[in-house]
Amino acid sequence: MKITATCLTLAAIFAVSLAAQQPPAAGGSGRGGRGTPVAELVGDARAGQTYFNGEGKCNTCHSPTGDLKGVAGKWGVTELQSRIVYPRGTSNRSATRMEAPQDPPLTVTVTPASGPAATGTLLNVSDYVVVLKDSSGVRHSYARNGDSPKVVIKDPLQAHIDMLPKWTDANIHNLTAYLVTLK
Repeated sequence: MKITATCLTLAAIFAVSLAAQQPPAAGGSGRGGRGTPVAELVGDARAGQTYFNGEGKCNTCHSPTGDLKGVAGKWGVTELQSRIVYPRGTSNRSATRMEAPQDPPLTVTVTPASGPAATGTLLNVSDYVVVLKDSSGVRHSYARNGDSPKVVIKDPLQAHIDMLPKWTDANIHNLTAYLVTLK
């Protein structure tokens, strides 16, 4: 009997549909099932810790005893990896034990040709206008004409964005394996 590509494809689809319908294994998280992505934890936690404190420079912004304390109890593997790789939100956020945190806002400093500079939370920016809210809650709007006024936007998550082309699969898996130890 000759097996065609179509037969193999149909068999694979059938096998995947059966696996998606299976209940979680004993001791499992219960978060698997149809339509819910489940990530396997792979990687070396020690290598992840070394990367966190070394080449990855994660420890310049994060601390296992500060902002990351207990992170393993808040998010699963998928959520941890998503927050690393998609720092400004992800299409794969699932409603799990805890809602994902609010992204830190972009800040902006606007320096007009004359007058004092203003700094605050960026509300809107385009080629024509920049709008910010200062620390007292007052909104300021500035018309833009080319490079005037000078506008400097700061993204607290920029380090993650800059790392995207540098990360390898091993970096992400090892880092995730380390983060799940932070209970």
